[in-house]
Amino acid sequence: MADRQPRGPTGLPVVGSSLDFAADPLEFMERCAREYGDLVQFDTVNGEVYLLTDPEGIERVLSTNDRNYRKPDLDGEGLDGLLGDGLLTSEGDHWLRQRKRIQPAFHREQLDRYAETIVEDARRLAETWHDGDVVEVDQAMSRLTLRIVVETVLGAELGGMEREISDALTDVGQRFRSDDVRTIVPDRVPIPRNVRYRLGERRLERVVRDIIRQGKRSDSESDDGDMLSLLLEAREAGTTDVDDEQLRDEVLTMLLAGHDTTALTLTYSWYLLSEHPDVERKFHAELDSVLDGRDPTAADAAELDYTEQVVKEAMRLYPPVYTVYREALEDDSVAGFHLSSGRIVSMPQWVVHRDPRWWDDPEEFRPQRWNAEGENERDGDDRPAYAYYPFGGGPRRCVGEGFAMREAKLVLATVGRRFSLDYRGHEPPELIPMVTLHPEPPVEFEARGR
Repeated sequence: MADRQPRGPTGLPVVGSSLDFAADPLEFMERCAREYGDLVQFDTVNGEVYLLTDPEGIERVLSTNDRNYRKPDLDGEGLDGLLGDGLLTSEGDHWLRQRKRIQPAFHREQLDRYAETIVEDARRLAETWHDGDVVEVDQAMSRLTLRIVVETVLGAELGGMEREISDALTDVGQRFRSDDVRTIVPDRVPIPRNVRYRLGERRLERVVRDIIRQGKRSDSESDDGDMLSLLLEAREAGTTDVDDEQLRDEVLTMLLAGHDTTALTLTYSWYLLSEHPDVERKFHAELDSVLDGRDPTAADAAELDYTEQVVKEAMRLYPPVYTVYREALEDDSVAGFHLSSGRIVSMPQWVVHRDPRWWDDPEEFRPQRWNAEGENERDGDDRPAYAYYPFGGGPRRCVGEGFAMREAKLVLATVGRRFSLDYRGHEPPELIPMVTLHPEPPVEFEARGR
């Protein structure tokens, strides 16, 4: 029996479903999956797109048949234009060589070395807060994780430029808002959003050059195994594909991707803890038991089991990367459907992570889902592997997954042993899909000393 052809919304002439998608990307993806099933076809101004929400199909695209798919450049400019040939956007043998060079910066022994800096930076932030202060937690977490990734993975110093860089990253990120039809306007058209994007990009370029200069000035004998040092070592050894442009691309990629997703995970974790007092009490009880009034260490991270469950459940409900894209190189059979070559496949974590087929009470925040003893009424072993994939999957699974999880736990523990954060909004944060899933700022909390 031949594979079925996927169905989907009809859309409008020329623009297809682009306007519906821009009006509310998350709702559009949920509605498509609900009304049309596991593989949905719809048209956009950039061509035909498939929406895939079947975990086994997602596993085929990302893992078992990954050689048939590549990362697409969705608008001819996009992230490729910003990040160049960095690890997030490169392909083929070049990507594989860079991945192997960078990987040691995220080995366990390196993560242990980073832990002290993570905790120290989180402590310094917490010590600027006082009981009753109103804190814009989204901005605070963004600046904190930015400082951490520069000082650890890149082995450099920001010199107090966190706010400027964070603002520049925000201006750049607005270029990729999925809920804004202006996203289809080419970068070269001088509308205000594009002007801010270019100015933000130039500010980031200056920061990247300074970080690389710091790396070049460092004594190679004091190398700490950070990513920039590894790349500079390869260059000194005569590696031809690690030139100044490649250094720029990798540093900028890490600057953008290495802090944003963790900052978002922390922001949503604080929000969910605030909205669920029973969970927050259990979280604080673990901190009091494991830490006994002191800051965490690398060794403590493995003991913070419930804190890890909080992080995992926050990423299920609010996945910072809310969808991943691939482009089919050849025709394929996915989820019982025919998938044509040259088509873009969107695989939304936002939809799959909330699918009642895989999750009991999927809208509820229940960290016990991740209890190793199977406290949840549906054992995780009964769930498809790709019912949960906040870090992507297959060969291109996020290289910094271990770093991000360790960082999130240590920051939550360092700040959480000092404060309870009380969300001041009356409604859940409004969500803005860009490259990642951002809350509409400001996201304000009251810091209450413990």
